[in-house]
Amino acid sequence: MKKIILCFWVIGLSINVHAQQDEKITYESIKQQCSGIPLAKKARVSVTRFSVTTNTNDPAVRQNARANNRLKALSLFSGNGGNAPRADEIPPTLGDNMSTMLTNALQGVNCFRVLETLKNNDDLTAEINAGTSSLSSKKAPKAGKQLGAQIVATGEIIEYSVKDKGVNVMGVGTSKKLVKIGFDLKMINPETRDVIVSHVFRVQSKSNSSVSVLGLVSTSNSDPAVAAVMEDGVIKAVEFMAHVRDSLNITSDNIPGSSSNPGGGTEIEITLNNANFSSFNALAGIIAGMPGYKAMEKSLSSGVGSYTVTYANSADEFLDALNKRVGVKYEVTGFDAGKVELKAK
Repeated sequence: MKKIILCFWVIGLSINVHAQQDEKITYESIKQQCSGIPLAKKARVSVTRFSVTTNTNDPAVRQNARANNRLKALSLFSGNGGNAPRADEIPPTLGDNMSTMLTNALQGVNCFRVLETLKNNDDLTAEINAGTSSLSSKKAPKAGKQLGAQIVATGEIIEYSVKDKGVNVMGVGTSKKLVKIGFDLKMINPETRDVIVSHVFRVQSKSNSSVSVLGLVSTSNSDPAVAAVMEDGVIKAVEFMAHVRDSLNITSDNIPGSSSNPGGGTEIEITLNNANFSSFNALAGIIAGMPGYKAMEKSLSSGVGSYTVTYANSADEFLDALNKRVGVKYEVTGFDAGKVELKAK
């Protein structure tokens, strides 16, 4: 009997180790796949939130949660259910933890240019504001340099269950906790609100699973089964996002659903001060007639003209070409990181 039990233990251990190796290979292969992409070509992405849909202050949702809890209680007496947790007992930090883990994992695989979430942006703006004081050096961070996300990733945790499941093999009993989680991941173009892709993931892990692939969760003071299932879900989400990037050829110049920047190119922002309707339209005509011009969005308000131009070449080349065409009617007063400022004379 001891030999048989030992055989079961060895088989189970080998399966667990093999699964961990496959998971690690998958994550490492994604990192290798994206390692050669230049930073300027990577689409900018931000993980804005992971919501727990059943943990809310919405009275209607809370009423439904109470109803579900009563149904669960009745199912316990009948012996036909009770596997799902109370709808209002999902860990309240689960969503924020998933958001942090996905941000870290995306940064690790290098398939996207990952931006900090707006929720944590106060830390950054405080440093920038401090840099504007008379006491700061010229090398302090400057305002007006932060990039916007081209893709917003959001998650909705729609399923969560914890079940204690006893296992008995030839008279030897063990108790394991099985955790299941389901979440809907969306990739959205924030400019147009187009949903690029939406996918539901369902994963499960047992309490004897180990967390060793990403190193994002410490199980010393948390439930190992919950930590494992969160990490499994994050790995699947990162693998999926990398696959979407490849299949749709997503780069900083090619974002699905964009209303501007068609066919690639450089996006340049132009400000025209001291403008009237005549000088505003005249400059638009000059820009539209330049070789390499692709598209333009423009507006005029309170004497300030604004143009967003898509140009085939670099911003430096655009400025050189524009400066040769504006003549004496316009003066270039500023240029920095794809932004051009002019003044109408």
